[in-house]
Amino acid sequence: MLNTIRTMMSSSRVGDGLSRRLQALKDLHTNQKNIWDIGCDHGQLGLSFAGSSVESIHLVDPSKPVIDELQKKVKDSYITQNKINISHKKGQKLIIDQNSNCIFIAGMGGKEIGDIIIHLLPQLDETSRIVISPHRKILKLRVLLHSLPLILNDEKVLFEEDQFYQVLCLIPGKGKKVSFYGEGLWQSKAGEEYRQHQIKFFSPHQDLASIRYLDHLKALKPLKTTPK
Repeated sequence: MLNTIRTMMSSSRVGDGLSRRLQALKDLHTNQKNIWDIGCDHGQLGLSFAGSSVESIHLVDPSKPVIDELQKKVKDSYITQNKINISHKKGQKLIIDQNSNCIFIAGMGGKEIGDIIIHLLPQLDETSRIVISPHRKILKLRVLLHSLPLILNDEKVLFEEDQFYQVLCLIPGKGKKVSFYGEGLWQSKAGEEYRQHQIKFFSPHQDLASIRYLDHLKALKPLKTTPK
């Protein structure tokens, strides 16, 4: 078991100080023993589990410079490293042979996330969770997710650094599917702001998929706000 992370020589702490978006992803972990941070970049999300009871933390990124820097970062810290695995690899090439996995995939486009999920899905079971936050091509990704044997456990939208982010939590199996446009996204103040943003962004688009999306957004009832 990892020791609790101690303060590093610098003023920063490995795994601490998560952004609002990364914290939202982390909050969707529910006792899975193996953490996979795919496209991990700085590794902050995965390393935030270092002082917890998880059994293994896998940090995966296709960039060699990113991996080299991350290996140095972990080596130079006070983290006990016996359960941290750092891999220079694409998510589409991963082999996962363990049970009870929580897989985080964020900071990528929808096409790439979809490819990774298709590759990993046969290796997962109902004890696993897939937590994603795509940057672009979200409509196409949602259509793909709808076609896969995935249960939508949770979805939300949040605003951070002048950008909206969708966060979805998926479980392998048959049940409530991912909808094309989202159902739980719009039931909050952030969701209503996101709806207005999407209407403005997609209004110039003339392709059929965008027109159908706009029709759906405009048909939604605006969130009622409580008068002050």
